Amino acid sequence: MQEEGSFHLARDMGERLGIPAPFLAKILQPLVARGLVHSQRGRSGGFRLARHPKQIHLYEVVDAQEHLARVRTCMLGQAECTDERACPLHHYWKSACDQYLGVLAQTSLDDLSRFAAERPDSHYPLPVPTDGGSGPLGAGLHLSDR
Repeated sequence: MQEEGSFHLARDMGERLGIPAPFLAKILQPLVARGLVHSQRGRSGGFRLARHPKQIHLYEVVDAQEHLARVRTCMLGQAECTDERACPLHHYWKSACDQYLGVLAQTSLDDLSRFAAERPDSHYPLPVPTDGGSGPLGAGLHLSDR
């Protein structure tokens, strides 16, 4: 287990997660740009969470990658799709979006970490070792490390 606040190499995290390090680094860059993750170059560099996991919600993480404002656009491509000028799917899509975005806004990284710790058989995101070794994010990285 690494010290809290230490940086983790994309190479080490990628190896544990089965993701090529260059691909993982590209995934991490929008998170760095949004201030969710800190990056540091050099010998003791790498990546770490910028805030406590309780303070980072899935909405921020997903929005950094997917630009969630686009979720609200009309499923059928209408330029104007409002409650007053609704497409046939408008009310269903609006409700589904509200529910989806609400779950993302209410779920923190800490919630995911607790889920993994409480349910080791779930294999989310990877099996949690029982020997006190690497955390659920691998390479000694625990969501509580920041």
